Amino acid sequence: MNTDSTEQQSITFTELDPGQSFADQIASATGPCTLLDLLVVPHGSQDTAVEQWRLHSQYMKTRPGCISAQMHRTPSGDGRVLVNLAVWESPAALLEAVTDPEFAKIAGNYPDGTVCTRQLVRPEAVGGICVA
Repeated sequence: MNTDSTEQQSITFTELDPGQSFADQIASATGPCTLLDLLVVPHGSQDTAVEQWRLHSQYMKTRPGCISAQMHRTPSGDGRVLVNLAVWESPAALLEAVTDPEFAKIAGNYPDGTVCTRQLVRPEAVGGICVA
């Protein structure tokens, strides 16, 4: 998998932090992690993108290490932003899933012009506010 900005038929993957490639994020992370995907879809294609995400997530949930996936969307009918939060047992499990040829095949079916900006994150304990 090319971990720089990559065009796959209909979706472009970019990094939220341009100074940290997806490969670097995975290589430096340990333990459970959450993949944050910010998808910006063409006007009028939010429902189509959500359906494609459903199919994509069905595949990802069959992969070892996938704990959960949750889609969030803008409340307005003409919104273009979708947010995927996918929890994984480890960065290695996520890497294995996204480098499988089936992942690229499914990713090619999002609405043309979809941009997915991604970042690997983990819960952070903040005193008096939340636990990790």
